[in-house]
Amino acid sequence: MKQVRNFSRIVLFLCCTHLVIGCKNYYNDTIDWLDNLEPNSTIETVKESQPKFVHINWNDPEKVGNENRYYIQEVKGSYDPLGMSHILVFIDGKFDRRESHK
Repeated sequence: MKQVRNFSRIVLFLCCTHLVIGCKNYYNDTIDWLDNLEPNSTIETVKESQPKFVHINWNDPEKVGNENRYYIQEVKGSYDPLGMSHILVFIDGKFDRRESHK
């Protein structure tokens, strides 16, 4: 009986370990993508390079002066403990910068 209990614990531990290690966190990949966007890229170019694990609402930008600000809504598997928000800023249809806020 003791062997069965020990085996069950080992199997449970291995399953939990697999779940934690097997879930890909794309947060750092998203930051890398944002940091490597070319300045003055068009919105279409940025959309084409957007990874599938990043969700951006391209239909509803926040307009501030001549800036259009597009918020990253979701990053698949993100475990961001700080709860940062990331914004792509375009001026006159060209990528200017990214902003990150807590």
